[in-house]
Amino acid sequence: MAAKRLTVAQLEQALATASAAHKPDVELVRLIAGTDLSERLSDATLDRLDKQLNAGPQVALTLRLLADQSAFLEVPAGELPSIAAPGDAAQQQMLQAAHSYVAQTLPSLPNFLATRTINRYDDSPQALKKGGWPVRAGLHLVDTSNWEISVRDERENQPSAQGSAVWKAQIGLISGGEFGTTLGMILADSVQGKVAWGHWEQGEASPIAVFLYSVPKSASHFEIMGSFQRQAALEGQPARMANGRGIAGIGVQSSDTGASSMKTTRTRPGYHGSLWVDPATGTILRITMEAGSKDGAPFQQAAIMVQYGPVQIGDSKFICPVRSIALSLAAGGTGLDPLDRTPTVGPALWLNETLFTGYHRFATTTRILTDAAPAQPENPSGGDSSAK
Repeated sequence: MAAKRLTVAQLEQALATASAAHKPDVELVRLIAGTDLSERLSDATLDRLDKQLNAGPQVALTLRLLADQSAFLEVPAGELPSIAAPGDAAQQQMLQAAHSYVAQTLPSLPNFLATRTINRYDDSPQALKKGGWPVRAGLHLVDTSNWEISVRDERENQPSAQGSAVWKAQIGLISGGEFGTTLGMILADSVQGKVAWGHWEQGEASPIAVFLYSVPKSASHFEIMGSFQRQAALEGQPARMANGRGIAGIGVQSSDTGASSMKTTRTRPGYHGSLWVDPATGTILRITMEAGSKDGAPFQQAAIMVQYGPVQIGDSKFICPVRSIALSLAAGGTGLDPLDRTPTVGPALWLNETLFTGYHRFATTTRILTDAAPAQPENPSGGDSSAK
């Protein structure tokens, strides 16, 4: 399906026209799935469209997936707050506060437990009607998995060994290191790259400062591993820096367990993205990172977005990751294998959504019981209670 490139305003108009004509949900889904946005569909606009359409769950899901695919684009200029850019001194103060937040506040998070859920989508061919011929009709849910994680293990990025069931079960680009290692990598690498003021964006309560960064290939610790074998699958993999700390990475592992024809390459591409910073505290509320288009082979696009937000745990609130998406597009486009670019019926586009829910403290409670003297039987008559 050839996607039609639209602005957010043009999409809104097209949906309004279709809704006014009482088009069925299946046609709304087809319209949304056939759109390629040139701007980011913000959460506020997405919520407004959901309410205006008042359509079924499939329309809402397709619209959400379109918004996720646009997460790495700029929001329409009309949605930006009319606030002057801060001066150089104020910008530096915000960035220093962000560095302090990553270096001091994040490592001091208690060892919470949470549930990590991954919803995996791809654009592999599917039969739209029973008995129909499989065709590519956009992203659709492939599977869902969830398990309990420890914040300490996630922060230190010490998952099970590479190739374990935890990682092999996840196909597509998987985000990792949300509890600090990825943030630390970005801030450390960007010292040798560029960090510049971007713009203000409207947050739920107040404006958020958005900084744009870029990291050259020579300073990058973002790793892409490629296995040159047919029917390969992307997987998240831990990479190690010189100091032994773990960072997030992108991996490609073959679905075939045989290694006789497998050739593995490792590259560290340059990458770029954005940091959303609370100007008052330095708290980082959102990050994006995207491999350079020339360095991300064998993928045309490999990008991650992580959202952070307040989470109530006990009597306190903490800023924790709440959602992330990972988007990857095969080099060569639809219908070509991402490694050797031969025709295939496999997916060419992957989108994985990760949700962090059910946060709770890692703690135990104890109760001490003391031995008590056994109670003596009562003798209401006051007489001799011995046996006769």
